[in-house]
Formats: sequence, C-alpha cells, structure tokens
Amino acid sequence: MVKFLKKYKTKIVKTNLLILLISMMAFACNSKDNKVDGAQNKIVEKNEKPIKKAVVDSPCELVSLHEIKSMFAIEEYPIELKDVVYTYPTCIYKWEDEKVTTSRSFGGQEFKTAKPSEVLIVMVKKANETMFKQSTSVYKQPQEIPNLGALAVWDSRMSQLTFLSSHYMFHVYVKVSNDDHDNKQKAIAVAQHIIGKI
Repeated sequence: MVKFLKKYKTKIVKTNLLILLISMMAFACNSKDNKVDGAQNKIVEKNEKPIKKAVVDSPCELVSLHEIKSMFAIEEYPIELKDVVYTYPTCIYKWEDEKVTTSRSFGGQEFKTAKPSEVLIVMVKKANETMFKQSTSVYKQPQEIPNLGALAVWDSRMSQLTFLSSHYMFHVYVKVSNDDHDNKQKAIAVAQHIIGKI
C-alpha cells in the first residue's frame, strides 16, 4: 500500500509539473507576441515627450513614429519600426508608398519595381572628428553640409547623411524618393530634429 501511495504521489507531482510547464510555455508565447506591440507602443509613448537627457540609448528615442509620419507626410501608410542594435543602436522605419522604384532591362524591355521607402538612423556615442572622418572616408560623392552640427556630409550614392553633434555621430540613410535632392533635404530635416533633442 505504501509503494502504491508513493507511486501515486510521484505520478500526481509529475502530472502537475507537466501542466505547469505547458501553462508557462503558453503564457510565454502569448506574452512574446504582446511584447512586440508593447515595445513599439512604449517607444512611441516615450518619444512623444521632448527629450533633453544626458544619455540616449537609441535613435528611436530621438525620432518617434509620429514625428516620422509628420516629417514625411505619410499618415495613411502603415510603418514598420525596428529598434535594434547591430554594431550600434539603429532605428529603422519602412513603409510602402511606391515612391522608390528601380528599373531593370531584360530582353530589351524595361521593368520597374517598387521598393519600400526607408529611413534608417544609426547612432554612435562618444564620437569625435577622427571617427567622423574615418566613417565618411568611404563616401564617393561627399557633399559637405554647412551649419549642421559640428560636421556633416551627404553622399548621394549611399543616400546617407553623416553628422557629428554633442559627441554623437549619426548616420541618417533616407531613401523615400528616386530624387537625390529630395532624399538629401529629408535627411537634413531628420538631422536638425535630432540636433534639437540632444
């Protein structure tokens, strides 16, 4: 009888542990889905307030989803937001408005393909002029931008603006049009917005 009770208790404990484990896994999966939306909402809420703090951890803290929609006049498009760290903290905004196209010729016919519009902001902390010069040395078509931070350079080929301000270096990639001048002006507007917050 004692052996039977021990086996029965062990079986009940194992069954309860299994049920607990399955419940925890189901809860974790549901929480993971909610965390993505929650994280984006926290970023948006956090970015709605003006920032003037000593340490910024992500460029998404400086340019909110709402501000991107306003700057680029894209209220009607759903925007994909990624706040990631590759080598440095990076904020990526993408949306499908069919303003960016590529053309390819096959067999004498030209084919146009729409690509997502994109704004990508990379932030480097504790940056200096040497780091800036090293980063921009790869630019094949550098254009200095006056009165934008300590140093600023636009590269048409890369569709990217790099600027140095308040010991931060930012790379602002903007491809929202096939027109280089438009991309450049939008990148400068994003840079001015960032400078106003750091």
